[in-house]
Amino acid sequence: MYNELKADIENQFDQASFDEETAKYLIIEIAPDQYLALMENLRNKGFDYLFSMTGMDWGKELGVTNHLENTQTGQMLMVKVKLADRDNPELPTIEKIWKTAHLHEREIYDLFGINFKGHSVMKRLLLSEDWEGYPMRKDWHDETKMIIR
Repeated sequence: MYNELKADIENQFDQASFDEETAKYLIIEIAPDQYLALMENLRNKGFDYLFSMTGMDWGKELGVTNHLENTQTGQMLMVKVKLADRDNPELPTIEKIWKTAHLHEREIYDLFGINFKGHSVMKRLLLSEDWEGYPMRKDWHDETKMIIR
């Protein structure tokens, strides 16, 4: 089902790798410097619905997973991007490609500290502006808010 799409992406993006988690959708892992171009390419191929965008902390790397659907064909896929720089994690925004990315990116910034370069309103969404740290990171600790039993 995804052979033609995989071949096309492999020809255009030398740092893309693939995994088929289920027969339902394809997983594409892409390098940060090819992320924006891949996302634009996928939109042009009919993936018109960004239905999930999630910040991730894999321990050594931070990153983002995006779930896309082509609503005409029903094809779904995941795009995964990992960032090695935990001190200054940054990706280009995709809010100009899918409007739903606007709030997703703000939430990811707020909870994981990943900055989306070029975002129209890159500031905290859920937490107050004076909040320190990023509470969804595995290395985040705040003794004042911990429950000790």
